Amino acid sequence: MAYQYITMKQEERTLTISLNRPPTNPLSSEFGQELFKAFSEAGQMDDVTVVVITSAQEKAFIAGADIKEMAAMNQAESEAFSRLLQNANNILSGMKKVVIAAINGHALGGGCELAMACDFRFMAAGKALIGLPEATLGIVPGAGGTQRLPRLVGLTRAKDILLWGKVMGPEEALAIGLIDRVIPAENFMEEVMAFARKLASGAGKALGYIKVAVNEGIELPMEQALAVERKYGLENLKTHDAREGLTAFGEKRKPTFLSK
Repeated sequence: MAYQYITMKQEERTLTISLNRPPTNPLSSEFGQELFKAFSEAGQMDDVTVVVITSAQEKAFIAGADIKEMAAMNQAESEAFSRLLQNANNILSGMKKVVIAAINGHALGGGCELAMACDFRFMAAGKALIGLPEATLGIVPGAGGTQRLPRLVGLTRAKDILLWGKVMGPEEALAIGLIDRVIPAENFMEEVMAFARKLASGAGKALGYIKVAVNEGIELPMEQALAVERKYGLENLKTHDAREGLTAFGEKRKPTFLSK
């Protein structure tokens, strides 16, 4: 599928989704539709294990919403826009693939919300900021920020960030658990892709089932969560990778996983 603001490039079992809406990847309705379609397409690619989302813009991952467009929306349009972005981010958290946010610039508002829907958040060292400044504009985060942030950093810390509209640099974000790693800017994408390739060389189906078991089970009572684990564990046993892994162990050899 052709996109105006998105480029998708696959190398073996790693897919890179590069965002490119100058100057700072502002989230508009049109861009949101493209994100939804691109994430949906990525989720259906059986030969992909790891998805890396990054920006083609030098200074911004996603620096927030298209404020001019938002200001002109009526209530129905605002609700549709919020639902669109929420649904796009839900695809990331729900797909049976590992998703990495390669944050190479400012990740504010909707950019932070998209990153939080990913499984890993790696950020380039430097002056880029991440956070949810919506309160300073008199608005409420609408793409999952009020729900995902507390799950990442804890309730009190999340309220402090949300109520003050706080943004922060990479080191502070790392210290509170908002991001997972700070990488020197000069070799940022090299390290991100090395991590992605190493992960993608593993048992892709098992990785996907593990991810969705964690994400689905975390909100459930323990007995129901354990049922989720059993369900995905049994589904995974039907895969080539599970059979190959168990056979290889018995034969004392390195398994050859095909993500099938």
